[in-house]
Amino acid sequence: MYSQKPRHLPRYLVILTLVLCLAACSSRPGHNLLGNRDTVHYQGPSWCVPWRLKRVLRKVARKYGNVTVHSTYRSWWHNRKVGGAPRSAHRRCKAVDFSVDGNMGEAYFFVSKHPSVGGHKRYNSGHIHIDTGRKRTW
Repeated sequence: MYSQKPRHLPRYLVILTLVLCLAACSSRPGHNLLGNRDTVHYQGPSWCVPWRLKRVLRKVARKYGNVTVHSTYRSWWHNRKVGGAPRSAHRRCKAVDFSVDGNMGEAYFFVSKHPSVGGHKRYNSGHIHIDTGRKRTW
C-alpha cells in the first residue's frame, strides 16, 4: 500500500498566525498590537491597579474608544494637595480616574452598572472615578 506523507504548514505561517493571534487577543490593557480601538493608556502607575478594574477599563475601551487613566495611586501628600478624601481608595491604589475618547455619558452609565465597580462618580472636569469599595456615589 502506498502511504502519503502528511503535509505541514510552513513554519513561518505558523509563527505569523501565533503572533497575530496573541497581538489581537492580548489580555493586558493597552497592549493591543494591531492598533484597534481598545487601548488603555496609564498616566500613572498601573502595576498596583486591581485586575477587576483593569478588565472594566478594557471593556470600556472596546465599547467607547481609547481610555486614558489620569490617576491611580496617590501618596498622602499628593492626595491632600488635590483635595482627595483622607481615606481615599486612591491611597491604597484601589481606584482610578479616567476619560474616554468616545461618549462619556454612555461610558459612565456602563461602569455605574458594572458588578466589578463599587464607588463611581462623574466629575465636572469630564473624568470618571471608579473603585473597588462598596457600591456608592457621592
